[in-house]
Amino acid sequence: MNDSHGPHAGKGPQAWTRDDARLREDVSDRLMEDRLIDARGVEVLVDGAVVTLVGHVPGASDVAHAELLARATPGVEEVRNRLTVEPGERAVDRLGKPNPYDHYEGRWGRWVPPVST
Repeated sequence: MNDSHGPHAGKGPQAWTRDDARLREDVSDRLMEDRLIDARGVEVLVDGAVVTLVGHVPGASDVAHAELLARATPGVEEVRNRLTVEPGERAVDRLGKPNPYDHYEGRWGRWVPPVST
């Protein structure tokens, strides 16, 4: 196995389980930190290491992506995905949009419009 963390990374002690509150926090952190998913409409419920994702996401692929993130969290035994799709702008769709100020690149760097207070 060519893993930078070693062949035993992610393997906990026998009969080890993570507290449901900590598991909920860990799954929520993964959803929040992922740059491809807008998780503002997602609620994470945990009962006995079983994670239930409830709510809505803007794209169909976000449903599967949220489930993958939850399953990859250490301590999760099962994921029940109850997410629905409410079409809208997705974070992944904004990645390729050009910056409107890119054409202001000058000899001394990028021009930034002044902020009025």
